Amino acid sequence: MARVKIDEIVKHLNYEIKRAFIKTIKQQFPDKQFDERELFIKFADNVAGECKKWEEVPDNFVEKGDF
Repeated sequence: MARVKIDEIVKHLNYEIKRAFIKTIKQQFPDKQFDERELFIKFADNVAGECKKWEEVPDNFVEKGDF
């Protein structure tokens, strides 16, 4: 098993995850207004709060190398 820091992954992929998250929220609640930045920050905080500092994932989910 490999270990990953989920909160750091969310930070690293901030742009991509935020776009997908906001797109999903808008699709599910098309008539609602919200602060996208604030909503995503709260989501990222909740992810960090729900996960352990290091989460174990199967080795085949992680590839290491110079890409």
